[in-house]
Amino acid sequence: MVEFRFDIRPLFTQPIVKVTSNLLPHTFRGDRRQCLDATSKMSEIIDRLGQLSANAQKLNTPVTTAQRLRMSENQTIYLLADINQGNNGAVIGLLKVGTKDLYLFDETGQTRKVENTPCILDFYIHESRQRAGLGKDLFETMLADEKWTPIKCSVDRPSEKLLGFLKKHYSLVRTIPQANNFVLYEGFFDDGSSSAATKQTNGAGNGMYITNSPNTQLFGATYLGEENNKKRMQRHLEATPNLASQITQISPVGRYGARRPTCSMAEIIHSGTTPTKGAESGSGQTYEKLNADYIL
Repeated sequence: MVEFRFDIRPLFTQPIVKVTSNLLPHTFRGDRRQCLDATSKMSEIIDRLGQLSANAQKLNTPVTTAQRLRMSENQTIYLLADINQGNNGAVIGLLKVGTKDLYLFDETGQTRKVENTPCILDFYIHESRQRAGLGKDLFETMLADEKWTPIKCSVDRPSEKLLGFLKKHYSLVRTIPQANNFVLYEGFFDDGSSSAATKQTNGAGNGMYITNSPNTQLFGATYLGEENNKKRMQRHLEATPNLASQITQISPVGRYGARRPTCSMAEIIHSGTTPTKGAESGSGQTYEKLNADYIL
């Protein structure tokens, strides 16, 4: 447990409080002077818990700090405290979540840009209070408040303890390999995720799948297999209109729309104009044969 030099009970009117970029508990009520005092104390709490979380994960720098939270409009920290511990109470755990726009691989290896992806960014319960169900309470409170489900959450660089926590309480085991530091579990893209995920893709030969995402730029095209390639080709053919219908609908433009010059031979053939005297030297049969040859 983490105790502080000041009394934390005015900040924790309930065991779990939510803190956003204003660095104030969501239950806080007070004037300007009380607000400044509360933000100062809450900054100290967040920095201390963030440092302990980094130490537990063997990270060089903390993932969670008050300054980072202040600069992030789409991140939230949930803090768990025991106000009956000691003289001033004690803070037990921290959970930081947020949303990000990510390029992710789905189960078939296709790259998708998923906007506002739910992310678990940092999770820590003090070593002296672990395996007592407190982490589950903190996590469940976050899920209910954010209206998330565990299988739809991505996890940023999870520790072995966090992976074990998700396996134990939510039966999350099978992951989808990613090129970044995020961990996704199978089922993340289910239930109409195609409408939430924007695909930016182009087809390539030999079953390769090319996108404009950073993953493709780093690792190249993804091989989908012959079966998937055939399905994509069939969809492409069905979506493409008939070529003949396209041609008949095209109106002549440019030099193809210009009026063609009059052809003298065509006038002779179609209007029956009498040929010149030089041409009369031949017999009528010869003239008719020339006309027939020209038509052919």
